[in-house]
This record gives sequence, structure tokens and C-alpha cells, in this order.
Amino acid sequence: MTIDLDAFLSTGARGMRRSLIRELLKLTSRGGIISFAGGFPDPTTFPVEELQEVSRDVLADQASRALQYGITEGDVRLRDELARWMAKDGITANRDQILITNGSQQGLDIIGKVFLDPGDAIIVELPSYLAALQVFRTYGVEMVGVPQDDEGMETDRLADALAGLARQGRHPKFIYAVPDFQNPSGITWTEERRRALLQLATQYDTLVVEDNPYREIRFEGSAPPPIYALDGGARTIYLSTFSKTLAPGLRIGWMVAQEEIIAQFVTAKQGMDLCSPSFTQAIAAEMLRRDILYRRLPNIAAVYRRKRDAMLRALQREMPSGVTWTRPEGGLFLWLRLPEGMDAEALLPQAVEQERVAYVIGSGFHADGGGKHTMRLNFSYPSEDEIDEGIRRLARLIKRHLPLSTSSTAPRTTVSD
Repeated sequence: MTIDLDAFLSTGARGMRRSLIRELLKLTSRGGIISFAGGFPDPTTFPVEELQEVSRDVLADQASRALQYGITEGDVRLRDELARWMAKDGITANRDQILITNGSQQGLDIIGKVFLDPGDAIIVELPSYLAALQVFRTYGVEMVGVPQDDEGMETDRLADALAGLARQGRHPKFIYAVPDFQNPSGITWTEERRRALLQLATQYDTLVVEDNPYREIRFEGSAPPPIYALDGGARTIYLSTFSKTLAPGLRIGWMVAQEEIIAQFVTAKQGMDLCSPSFTQAIAAEMLRRDILYRRLPNIAAVYRRKRDAMLRALQREMPSGVTWTRPEGGLFLWLRLPEGMDAEALLPQAVEQERVAYVIGSGFHADGGGKHTMRLNFSYPSEDEIDEGIRRLARLIKRHLPLSTSSTAPRTTVSD
């Protein structure tokens, strides 16, 4: 017997789309494919020995608490340690302003559940984090994209977008931004752009959602303050995670906001999972208490700097004129732009089947469907040898499909989208 499944689906479910990255990872799991598609950390950065030691100690000393149900807000010791951890970046928060989540992705879904109704408007970067767009789309909202340059979201364009919505009598629920080593572009917002964002958010009385999972992975340059620190938490909601620095398998993320906002988030989370795993929270709290992660950050950054440098060298050596890319100061990704008229999505099947190399198409990161000539490349997971060979394969494919108008002698630059 068959049923008409569509007749049973909710409006939200009908709007769901499978993650381009997750679907691509299934394809690239076959042997012989060099993948720049996922955002996986390098497994050599995982603190395996320290985690073994801490896990044994937690089970020896805290088993009755660590193996039991916990409170929805999250382990008190972990929230206190997170308050100490974030203070180094100028973020002042107490435990009641912090909610533990199962990775920062759950935090995005909680934000959608609490704030978004079908037909609402929000503002996002162009390009923006694909999985965030996936969440927001599920709630049936209109995503107004604002372009960015190599300093962050363009202030004039953001002001125009907010003014345009105001003229329509509409009030965006929030502005979503990934200001440090943005996924997908790798750029970092300047402090000036962060302050301008807050000024406009105040002027138009909207919230700011600051998604900041990559901030700790800086290998050069100086770090601007988090938007939350500049704002004092007045209208900013902050999300972060240990998936990129400690281990994604622990699924430890957190949210920071005013206490009344966190109280709403707690209610929403209770209907999702009751509480995050007590065991992994206890492990993370102890890793922070012993300053293990803090001591490891320089080594983690060094690993990713070498890999970024390997990719930049390979791109400079292999890519034809007309192809440009960003030069991130940290994080896990860079952003590559093909000459106008080329379609990264159309090239992807050939990349995988013929050249055995994979990337993520840029259009998936654009709420407006643009960016067809762009792609995201991950340098954190493949080895340096794989980076070198994978870029060679990718360049070979691109050269075969270059528009005839692209000159082989034209100067090349590395620029942001």
C-alpha cells in the first residue's frame, strides 16, 4: 500500500531542503575523491589522550551526575567555565545568560522556533552559512540578502535593505552574521563594520544574531571584538561551539543573550530534547577548567595555517587568469570565484566523476539564488598533499571550460566576493 505523503506533511516540512553539503559528503565517501566540500576539522587536532584522561576522571568522580539527566539550561559548571572562557574576548555573561546546545546548529533552530513566523523578514549576508539558511527557510521566512566585501557586510547596502523593509511597513526580526572567518567566504568583519551594524540595528530596532564558531582559529592578524562585546548584549544573541576546536563528536555548543531571551530559549529546547548530554558537558567543563583547550589552540591554528598556505600556493600556481579567491586569516574555508559566465554547479558532476575532486557550489550559500560562479573550498580536512593534487585537478577542469573571452595573460588578484 502506498500513501500520499505530501498530504500529511506540515508546511514547514514542505519547505525543507536537504543540505547540499551533507548530500555531497555521501557522494564523496567513495574512494579516490579528494574532497574540499565538508567543514570537518583535522582529526590530528583532537585531544585524544586528554579526553581519555578527563573521561576516566569524570566517570571516577562524577558518574552519578554525569550519567544522569541534566537541566535544560546546561551543566552549571560548564556554563561558569564558558563565562570565564568568553571573558578573554570581552564578553561579560553570567550562567543565567548561557544555554548549552547540541552544537550551534541547534541554537539556530531554537532561534527560529522562538522568533520566526511564516512571512517574517530577516537579513542575511550574501553569501551566508548554508545550514543557517536551511533552518530559516524551514520557518517560511523571507531572507533579504545583503552583499559583503572583504571587510564584511556592506553598510550602505544594509541601510538600504532596512530602509526598504521599513517603507513596506515591515520589521525584520534579526540580522544574521558570521563575522569571524565567515563560512563560506573566510572573511572577517572589521570593527568599523561591526559598530555600523549595531548602529543600524538600534536605529531600526532589530536584533543581531552573531554566529561565531571559528573565532578561536586565528593564525595571523588581530581579532576585532565580538559584536556581542561591542553591544554589551543589549540586542545581540551570540552562538558558538567547540566542534571546531575541541571535537565535533562532543556536540557542545552554546548561546548567550539577555536572561529573558534565554528563558524563552530554554522553554523551546525542553520540547526538543529535554537536555543536552550530561556526560559530554562534564567532559567539556573539565577540559576548560584544566585549561587544556586554551593551551592547545596555538597548535591547532598552526596546523590550519600550514594547510591554508598549501592551498594558497597551489591556487596561485595552478589557477588560470580570471579566477580569484579570498585569503582568510583563520578558519577553515576560502572562497573561489570563477569568471563571469561559468557555472560551478554545472561543473560539479564533471569535477567528481572525471577529476575526482569535490567542492561546494556557491549558489547554496546565497539566499537570492546568486553566486553561480562561486565555490567554497575547505582546507582543514584534506592533507597538504591532497590539497596540492586536488587543486591541480580542479584547475585542470576549470581551464577546460574557461570562456573564450578570458585572456590567459590577464593579471590575477585574490579578492573577496
